[in-house]
Amino acid sequence: MRMRKLKHLTVTRLVIGGVLLLAAAVAVPAAWAEDDKDRQIRELRQRLERLEHMIGAKAGALPTPAAAPAPGALAGAAEAPQSISDRVRSIEETIKTVPLLSTMKDWNFGGHVAVSYNYNFRDPKSQNNGLRLFDDKANQFDINQAELYVEKPTTEASPIGFGVDVLFGRDAKKIHSLGLGIDSGDDPTKTEPFDLTQAYVTYKVPIGKGLDLKGGKFVTLHGAEVIRRTGNFNISRSMAFAYAIPFTHTGVMATYPVTDWLSTTLGIVNGWDNTDDNNRGKSFHGSATVTPPFLKDFTLTLGGTWGAEQVSNAFDPTRDINRNGPKRGLIDLVATYKPIAPLTLTLNYDYGRQEEAFVDNGQTAIWHAVAAYAVYDVTDRLSVGVRGEYFRDQDGFRLPGATPGSKLEVWETTLTGRYKLFDHLFASIEYRHDEARDNKLVFDRGDGTKNANSQNTIQGELIYQF
Repeated sequence: MRMRKLKHLTVTRLVIGGVLLLAAAVAVPAAWAEDDKDRQIRELRQRLERLEHMIGAKAGALPTPAAAPAPGALAGAAEAPQSISDRVRSIEETIKTVPLLSTMKDWNFGGHVAVSYNYNFRDPKSQNNGLRLFDDKANQFDINQAELYVEKPTTEASPIGFGVDVLFGRDAKKIHSLGLGIDSGDDPTKTEPFDLTQAYVTYKVPIGKGLDLKGGKFVTLHGAEVIRRTGNFNISRSMAFAYAIPFTHTGVMATYPVTDWLSTTLGIVNGWDNTDDNNRGKSFHGSATVTPPFLKDFTLTLGGTWGAEQVSNAFDPTRDINRNGPKRGLIDLVATYKPIAPLTLTLNYDYGRQEEAFVDNGQTAIWHAVAAYAVYDVTDRLSVGVRGEYFRDQDGFRLPGATPGSKLEVWETTLTGRYKLFDHLFASIEYRHDEARDNKLVFDRGDGTKNANSQNTIQGELIYQF
């Protein structure tokens, strides 16, 4: 009894300590915070100077169209300093005269670096956080993501575009598609920390409001969370993201805005996370997004996939590796609503089924996942959020540690605070509790055994976005 009280006391102290650390992070930079308008002006000046530097010109010294001197003006008189608008016009004129810069003027460049520290209160000897994807290693500092991307969107004036997204770090090892970075049979613990997450070409067909075609490798349409760390509020990923849906697809896709409030996408792809198809069949992949005009700040997306996804000879080397099956299906629903400006509510539901999940002509496995999110912007720098989710692996097919053919149900609650320390630099702290129902023992204890039905973690993260 005394040991349990000590453990509860330790947990309480650590949580309080984490909150105090976040409070300190808020208090110190806040003292240096600039007026928002002055900050925006300073950022614009810095961006302008970088652009001038990129095209090889000294700031404020770019040539401008010649103007006739005013009557009576002295020859050789000192010129007045250029205004920001003059400097921008000068850059635009210079870009038009350089072929490479003219080609790149519509390109978007960006990226980020994310590092973190994760602590598991059970202090498992294995250093494993059960049922986690990117933050699966406990009690250590980690380099999670270093991402670089370049993209050119399509427009009516410039209908051809492309996108390339390269990811480095621990997270990259978990999202390799079959045939690109990891092959069937490879040891996943030895995969390289590099992933070509996206590489695609786009074309806007001049039909109606514009039909956008995309071909190559691209991230999935499904789920409320994404691979890119800057696209999520929480540090850890939900089980729905990790185990209910695919990460990427390779194939072709078409998107068309039917009306101002309805957009549809439909594609044919190799499958789930497959650059090399693992069977003879292809999968359909699509979604429809609704933004009803009668309900402001509400978005509903319904998507799904259907096709042959199972590795053809995964369980029986004598089976027909060229057959078109068995089939896997997924229905994905994401609803987002902002009832008031600072508050964002999100609901995500996934239903999946896999035919012949374990053996030929065997049972069909089914899984459900539901996750709810609430994020509130306390100030323009500080935000807090909560996530709750439930995952039901009805037949032990999707969750790690599940017994094939046996049901495993897990729920989790996550509390997160994020603060903008400086321009482009964000700090987050998160507490998360995971628990398996029916006392299923799927989490590791400190003695190295897997005989716990719950775990608690706390972690911090720094992200620099550029």
